[in-house]
Amino acid sequence: RRCGPGRRNRGRRHGKRRGGARAGPSMNNLYSEDDITSAGLRRFAPAATILLASLLMTLPIPLAWAAMPNIAFLLLIIWASLQPRLVPVWAAFLLGLFADFLFGLPMGVWAVLFPATAVIVRLAEARVEGHSLGIDWAFAALLLVLGHLVASQLMDFAGRAPAVLPMLVQAGLSIIAYPMVASIAARVQRRLIDVGA
Repeated sequence: RRCGPGRRNRGRRHGKRRGGARAGPSMNNLYSEDDITSAGLRRFAPAATILLASLLMTLPIPLAWAAMPNIAFLLLIIWASLQPRLVPVWAAFLLGLFADFLFGLPMGVWAVLFPATAVIVRLAEARVEGHSLGIDWAFAALLLVLGHLVASQLMDFAGRAPAVLPMLVQAGLSIIAYPMVASIAARVQRRLIDVGA
């Protein structure tokens, strides 16, 4: 009988230890708010650059040509190649819809082309590995020319037929700007995305 209470006390002490071992750190404490915020910013980085490029294209910048490079479409192609998981189809659709609204185009032109281009780039990346800058540049050039031609056809179907030559000039300027825009995207990836990977 004397041993009974002692055993119960030891059992209680052992129970507390076992309970303490089970009560590990909660999931809420595994990640700080700064980590969650920085992770969200990293995921939004590609979309943010495309949005900023769309806004930049609407500014009254004096240029020697009648058109400026389609930086938004070019960045979409580059990000779909560099970080396809950060440019899902639904995000590409929303970015294209924003571009249509911002550029005053019929709704659905770039809203169709952006996600379609993202899917094409994903399929190409899955089939081709270890490609060089020249191949990436040529592939982007093909997508830029085809994208602008399809955009002109979609605008024609919507009753707002554009002049084809200015759109081809814009595609050509976008092709020329590819190395510079790709280097900017690579720098953003190194500083914002790869840091927390």
